Amino acid sequence: MPSFSSLALYLPVAVMMAFTPGPAIFFVLSRTSSHGRHAGLLAAAGLLSGTLVLVALAAIGLTGVLAASPISFEVVKTAGAGYLIYLGIRAITVPGSIADDPGIGRVRSPWLLYRDGVVTELLNPKAALFYASVLPQFVDARRPDVPLQMLVLGVIFIMCGSIALTLIAIFAAAVKARLLASPAWQAAVRWVSGLILVGLGVRLAISKAR
Repeated sequence: MPSFSSLALYLPVAVMMAFTPGPAIFFVLSRTSSHGRHAGLLAAAGLLSGTLVLVALAAIGLTGVLAASPISFEVVKTAGAGYLIYLGIRAITVPGSIADDPGIGRVRSPWLLYRDGVVTELLNPKAALFYASVLPQFVDARRPDVPLQMLVLGVIFIMCGSIALTLIAIFAAAVKARLLASPAWQAAVRWVSGLILVGLGVRLAISKAR
């Protein structure tokens, strides 16, 4: 377990990271706008499941492969960017992607919505390197339980992230419910949702390891 002093320093950082607008928040916002509140929550659950995997890999040092191998970084980054762009284009072009029900959309099943979140997080090498570089700053390397300390810190971040992403899904669903009465707004929401995902994919594609 991390020391009390380390936790006291880390908690404000974790809260700030969780609530700072970034790819995870925009991804949940897009999924909620396209398919409703439940879809946003499922996407958030997928993202956070992927985060847990990345934290576990960081704890045992495997994410260092991405930092040491530019080719590995580029392969994972390209796959992740392509997947986000695919989701964005699909959101724009697939008819009926905006659900009448404020819950789960008709086009994507609950499993697919969850899977999209997991895959999106796992194929983001920037996220993997982020956890591998930030968490060790709050770990006491002199103790033998370094992996456990990193896992605990990762779980704390996931808890903060779950609160942030849940609030985003609820807020976006409330706004969506007011807009669905207008067909023009439905089309606008579909385009904005898709363009957000395409933008996240392009942003990932042009990113660098450092």
